[in-house]
Amino acid sequence: MNDNTSPVILIVEDNLVEAIHVKNALVEASMQVLGIAKTESELYSLVSKQVPDLILMDIDLGGADSGIEIAKNITAKFHLPVVFSTSYCDDTTISNALEISPYGYLVKPYGVLSLTTTIQVALERKKIEKALASSNRRFAMASHIAKLGILEVDISTQSVVIESVENLFDFPRKMTISKFLSLFPQEKEAELIEAMNTKSNYLTTLQLKIDGQPTKWFQVVLSDVGWSDDYVQIGAIQDISVLQSTQSNLSVADKIVSEIKEGVLVCDAAGLIIKANKSLCDMLGTNAESLISTHINNVFPKARKHDPRPDYLIDGLRTELTIVSEERRFHLTMSVTSFDVDDGDTNFVAILTDVTELKSSESQLKYLAFTDALTGAGNRNFLNNIVDSFSESCEPCSIIFIDIDEFKLINDTHGHEVGDEILRACASRFKATLRDNDSVIRFGGDEFVIVTSITCHKLLSKMTSRLNSSLKKMFKTTSGDFHITASIGVASSTESMSSTELLKNADIAMFSAKQSGKNSIVTFSESLSKNIEYRLFIQQGLKTAIQSKQITAYFQPIIGAKGEILAVEALARWYIPSHGPISPDKFIPIAERTKHIHDIGLLMLDEVCFALKALKSWGFSDVKFNLNMSAVQLQNDGVVELLAERFAFHHINPKRIVIEITESTLQSAKAREVLTKIKALGVTVSIDDFGTGFSCISELADETYDAIKIDRSLLPDFPLRTKQEKRRALIIENVVSMCVKLGMPCTLEGLESSEQVSFAKKIGAKAMQGYYFTRPLNLVGLMEYLQTEHASTCPEIREHAEDE
Repeated sequence: MNDNTSPVILIVEDNLVEAIHVKNALVEASMQVLGIAKTESELYSLVSKQVPDLILMDIDLGGADSGIEIAKNITAKFHLPVVFSTSYCDDTTISNALEISPYGYLVKPYGVLSLTTTIQVALERKKIEKALASSNRRFAMASHIAKLGILEVDISTQSVVIESVENLFDFPRKMTISKFLSLFPQEKEAELIEAMNTKSNYLTTLQLKIDGQPTKWFQVVLSDVGWSDDYVQIGAIQDISVLQSTQSNLSVADKIVSEIKEGVLVCDAAGLIIKANKSLCDMLGTNAESLISTHINNVFPKARKHDPRPDYLIDGLRTELTIVSEERRFHLTMSVTSFDVDDGDTNFVAILTDVTELKSSESQLKYLAFTDALTGAGNRNFLNNIVDSFSESCEPCSIIFIDIDEFKLINDTHGHEVGDEILRACASRFKATLRDNDSVIRFGGDEFVIVTSITCHKLLSKMTSRLNSSLKKMFKTTSGDFHITASIGVASSTESMSSTELLKNADIAMFSAKQSGKNSIVTFSESLSKNIEYRLFIQQGLKTAIQSKQITAYFQPIIGAKGEILAVEALARWYIPSHGPISPDKFIPIAERTKHIHDIGLLMLDEVCFALKALKSWGFSDVKFNLNMSAVQLQNDGVVELLAERFAFHHINPKRIVIEITESTLQSAKAREVLTKIKALGVTVSIDDFGTGFSCISELADETYDAIKIDRSLLPDFPLRTKQEKRRALIIENVVSMCVKLGMPCTLEGLESSEQVSFAKKIGAKAMQGYYFTRPLNLVGLMEYLQTEHASTCPEIREHAEDE
């Protein structure tokens, strides 16, 4: 690198964004960037074209390449100065890096000033080393073979002769004394003349400026030695430009050290401070005089009285310090480098960087990265961090998954602002309920997750009970007071369980709690997982089952008291060839949640219409068909028009159709309104499963309903031995009696024994249904059953048989 050119830097960095940032900083500092290399091959390709003045080498290049090994190779071949940059400051990395004697060591993240200052100091060091090596070689050669310039001043001839190796100096070999004297400043001419006249010792420095060349510095010595009758005085001349340049550069370096924002101190091997710059004094709130001769341990005292004293006098040491000065807390990073001085002793240089703002920014970023902005609880990033820390340490933990019940209804009715108030209150109550080392995370929406080190079932039960109890107090908001409940799932980890699996198990338990009626607590078990997988299997297969008509209608007759066939109930059945039958209890609730129930209802309606026409052709024209309809179907605005359209399409008299609804449907005002419209078509409406759920006796007075079916759960076992069985029998008897007096048809379902059938007839039941008569049959089986069991009771068939 020439004095009048900017230094050329080669960047070795695999992070392109960071490399570009460093390049821009160097260019801004009037340095040239040869290029950016990500691998060793790219490095040699660039160096083969132009040798840089310095290499800025990243230690960790992200692949198989190691910055330290590459630096060893490149310095061995080209003797180039290397400054390391790295995110690692562990002892092994530092030790390996120091093996090649780097010219600097930058720890990421570093500032632009730290970067440029380190590079400038490294370049200056290289120049100094180079200059000193050159100077040493010249001195060695001069002393060995007398190649110093020999100065001869001849008074008799008024001339000066310089004897030296060829081209050592930039002025003529022989000149007049007057010409020689003209090279020196006027104030030195008289001194030179006096030394020449008296033949005495004299030493001076000559600064010589020759056009088109850098300034030269020479040391001129006149001795008291002479010959040729003392007419000739012997002296010497030496080019000290390199030394003068070195001193100048050291002054510049000293100026840089004085002005940089990093604190710098130099101490001897005993730890006594030799020098400290202004930035360090400003950090400590003192002056340099107060620090000189002070031990470094007194400048950086221990944080706590009983803490071990760190050893700062370690070459390559990098540590963090916290000091308090003028009521301000400083966070510093200190890098220590040792160097040997001329007397053989070792000194240490410590560079201290103020990272207070960086620490504050890191804390703020960490807070934002791991905190939910709405509630102040942790977020998903925090959840992953916490669970992964448990996994890495092989410590067991538990996750409690909390889902606020019916929270969407609050948001939809009162607005998200009110919902946000409740979520913040929930997070606050959960935190107040738990231990300090338990973590509260808002998982998203109305879901919270608790991570705890507790795995004992008894203690977890107490914790979940406290969490549940914390919600019992009314939530006061700007829109009024709200009562909140939650569905809670609990899962504990095992040795082989991943964090993802643990969270999934807790979610499954929570979902099970919600499915079981909400406001409950469920602990995960493998059976829950299997149930979820089975539900998913059903949910995924429903659409295909409807399209391929795997779901079909099975029919179960309803028998009169005299043994005649009154009606047939159509029941949805699903059979998968590769799997077998799927219970209606499993797929109907899922179909209702996924809205597939509308397609199933249409499918069943068409099969019922087809079966009606088939039975009519066989002479059973008075038989009615019962069709189940859920509350979800009744929420469909077009259900009435759909029924009317299908009746017309199939030419079916609506009076032959009985719509059965469950008791829970009665709670919906809209469902009641739709049922009234359906009844207006001529359809009969019957309450199914009467006696359980939400219905009451007052429903019998509602004109919306034409008939009821008493739920099988009320049927007693015979003989009637217990008081409870006798009470059930009495309840059924009175309900049947009321229906008879009201003129409302009443079916007793679930009959499986002759004793139950006899009981039904005895209490006056006019319609009966159950396995005692037959199990549900497909249409072919139904036809065979009717022909075998009820042909004689059907007037049309009996008359036809008599005619034959």
